[in-house]
Amino acid sequence: MPITNYSVLAGDPVSGKVVTGSSTHYQITMNGTGGPFIVAVNIESVDGSEVLYAIKEDFTPPDPDALTALSLGMHSLPSAPNGLALDFVRSEIDGEPMITKEEMTLLPKLQKPTKGATAEAVLINKARAAALKNAVTTLLDMTIADKNGVIYAFGSAFADSGRVDGIHDIHMNQGNPLNNHGGDNGIWQDGALFIHLPAKQTWTAIFIAFQTESWSTDENGNPS
Repeated sequence: MPITNYSVLAGDPVSGKVVTGSSTHYQITMNGTGGPFIVAVNIESVDGSEVLYAIKEDFTPPDPDALTALSLGMHSLPSAPNGLALDFVRSEIDGEPMITKEEMTLLPKLQKPTKGATAEAVLINKARAAALKNAVTTLLDMTIADKNGVIYAFGSAFADSGRVDGIHDIHMNQGNPLNNHGGDNGIWQDGALFIHLPAKQTWTAIFIAFQTESWSTDENGNPS
């Protein structure tokens, strides 16, 4: 079945931090009606699920007016075209794909230093592996600095048993091999971050996918 509670969270960000565990995430805390909320963003590649990412500056969302009309808080979305739902394979902006696999960069895994590795090589590897975290941190700081800045987080909303609610699965949610997260496959339910800075009149988008996901999918979001 597709991911649960597909939604977009429109929020006023207040802080962020790295959270480690089974997979490392960057956790953003945002205010909005019914909040505070947390946003969990994959920022690290691990064996079997290498991260692909793209950061698109000077971006224009498919429907910016509909986004800015949203009140701050969590909004459920129908997984269907002609609305706010996102689909990496099917969404278009002015007749062009919203995002393509070719625009994405592989986030390398953080490697343990090999015997004889130079200090420079170790630093380069760490910098490449931390590229997405650093970019998210920079954009978060810029959004906090803009008193009217808003982050729109698309993904799967969750309620945390009376604790802080939030949203995750902020990445491509289709094309998974049937034996590896295939149950999450669906169309018009992909996750992303759109950052709006009214003071600078700019939008920036962060798209995340996994190397294991196919960009050719059927009507159920399964690899075709």
